[in-house]
Amino acid sequence: MSGSTDPRLRRALAKGNPGGGWFLHGDAARLRDEAARALVDSVLEPATRDFNFQELQAEDVVGDELEYALRTPPMMAGHRAILVRDAERLGNKARAVLQKAVAAPASDIVLVITATIPRGSRAAFYRHLKSKCRALEWKTPRPSEIPGWIRERARHRWRMELSPASAQWIAGAVGADLSRIEAELEKLSTLSPDERDEASISALVPRTRRIDRWAWLDLVAAREYVRALRELDDVLTTERGIGLVAGLLEHHLLIGLALETGQRGLGAFMSETGRGYLSWKARIYARQAKAWTVTEIDRALRALRRADRHLKSGVRDKAAMTELLLSLGAIGKTA
Repeated sequence: MSGSTDPRLRRALAKGNPGGGWFLHGDAARLRDEAARALVDSVLEPATRDFNFQELQAEDVVGDELEYALRTPPMMAGHRAILVRDAERLGNKARAVLQKAVAAPASDIVLVITATIPRGSRAAFYRHLKSKCRALEWKTPRPSEIPGWIRERARHRWRMELSPASAQWIAGAVGADLSRIEAELEKLSTLSPDERDEASISALVPRTRRIDRWAWLDLVAAREYVRALRELDDVLTTERGIGLVAGLLEHHLLIGLALETGQRGLGAFMSETGRGYLSWKARIYARQAKAWTVTEIDRALRALRRADRHLKSGVRDKAAMTELLLSLGAIGKTA
């Protein structure tokens, strides 16, 4: 398992014989394909890899070739690995071959299938692969999850620890472009641990804006509306109003949950609902919750939904966001 850096993949491999089908899917193609390569590296012996690995690009695959590959036994090793990339591009015959193979998997064949499932697809092909294979999904992190994703990526891929502040600084400088984030993390990995303090990272990964979306959302959640209004023009240079409102809706919902369940309950909810990249902020949400009541959160959510409707009806970003901040500022001041 030395080739695997993804913790989910390591856990799946630890469960026993890796033979049979693996279905790695999702729109984060770079991460998904990296996991596929790591999986192959983890199950093949280096000395016999050349004899026991076959990679097939879906648009070039014909059913007969795939059937032959699946029937070929491993040579001088315990497993043979077949990687079928971009399965959404397979023809009908090749799809049928794959479905048959994963329904009756061979213990000495590791069949790794990658795909980006088309949005809204209900094709039985993908349902079959999910039900018969060990299926893992790689989603592109949502904007609110980017700093947490950066911390996890730095830890598991580059073997370095980043503080929440450093991860958020990088996110503010680079945005949600995973390739650019990866390039910055690779650059930071060349530094010694002592050189990776927040000041050095800020110097090495410069940014042009005073405030990033995550810091701005925290201002609003902390009810610092005057400062949030002062920083609005700056944050709107790179963010859309509709995206900020979506972020605020999620943020205030999590604050409300922290009010009801506390920090521990909020952390458990994040893990159970696939929001693991936000878990590092559970303490911050719990602290921000001290400035709110449940009734006030309810009123804030109504103001946010109203702002969402205004933006979707064509109201300009600055006007809608200014009205929103004024409405939020009035909460708690009136009976």
